[in-house]
Amino acid sequence: MDRSADPHETAGPTGAAGPVPERPVAEDWLALREAADAAAREDSRFLLERLERHWAAAAPAGAPGAGEPVVVVDLGAGTGANRAWLSSRLPGPQRWVLLDHDDRLLEQAVAAARADGAEVEPVHAGVEELADVLARHPGRRRLVTCSALLDLLTTAQIGQLARVLRAEAVPALLALTVDGEVHLDPPHPLDARVLGAFEDHQKRGELAGTEAVALTMDALREQGMVVDAAPTPWWVADQPWAQPLLERFLADRADAAVEHYPELEPEAHAWLRTRLVDVARGRLRATVGHADVLGLPPED
Repeated sequence: MDRSADPHETAGPTGAAGPVPERPVAEDWLALREAADAAAREDSRFLLERLERHWAAAAPAGAPGAGEPVVVVDLGAGTGANRAWLSSRLPGPQRWVLLDHDDRLLEQAVAAARADGAEVEPVHAGVEELADVLARHPGRRRLVTCSALLDLLTTAQIGQLARVLRAEAVPALLALTVDGEVHLDPPHPLDARVLGAFEDHQKRGELAGTEAVALTMDALREQGMVVDAAPTPWWVADQPWAQPLLERFLADRADAAVEHYPELEPEAHAWLRTRLVDVARGRLRATVGHADVLGLPPED
């Protein structure tokens, strides 16, 4: 849901289907990160080329289903930034199915999609309902996608996702998952302590956190999927959108670090004050690691 380790959403009680979000994603965070996400995803364009070759082989010109719209199921669709980026980069007509637990965000995503002239269907659901959604939308040209979601899933949910993709023979483009690599320049003596506490916060309970990329690739391969990945890091420096994004990025990390380790509060707040001064003076540069993962069903 375009969260990328955003502490504004946490997992609620764990049931058979996995944790259900108990706090909504902050809309301003989704807006702040959109430009950084879009720039980062340009590094993964070759994955789209591989996806198109897969579709061409699965439904060649003249074959049944070749002229039908691509059905794209967007997990954790948020405000629709993933659809907005992908829709102009996927071939031919498309029909989008947007899944999210947050009706408020879904309304925004649907409104934006319809304003763009897209064919769209909202579904109040999550990963646990994916099999049912795909069963209602058969076809030879389908795609499951998400953006900045995998780190908020459990290992069990990631395994379930991989099994559904293989059973339905559906490719997946899983974008912008954080990998735990954060480099701040100039460095600060408390960087490792605060950022490490944030990473621990993201792995709380059963959540995959920054291990999500490796866990997902392993789960897909275990199901016989053909897997590829591309690093899609944020490079945040002097872009017009850099200062507000960095301010929020740093504040979120300090808040999450203190939430996880309350005894860290004095150091985290001192670190944040210094870092915000660095941002205001235009001194801070940040590299935040992400990766895109493509999983393709094997060609029969």
